[in-house]
Amino acid sequence: MVAWNRLGELATARLRGRDHVHIQGRLVSTTYDKQYGNGKKPTLVKQTFCHVRANSIRKLNRTEIQSGSAGDTDAVAGTPDNADTIPF
Repeated sequence: MVAWNRLGELATARLRGRDHVHIQGRLVSTTYDKQYGNGKKPTLVKQTFCHVRANSIRKLNRTEIQSGSAGDTDAVAGTPDNADTIPF
């Protein structure tokens, strides 16, 4: 992930190693040639690097799953019981 200007400064100041985040942005790929070897026949290899250029970063709340019944262990906290009726 790449964040520029004020967004990058805020991410550095407020985010830590195991924080859960939601990132919106663009997937950017960069291709370049890398040379291996120094001789009569150096090998050129095309390298591709992909990263997300962030437009917005949102830190997500980590809530503990409440242990109700054994069937609720896969449920996400805050998800309505009728989540399968949502049209999207």
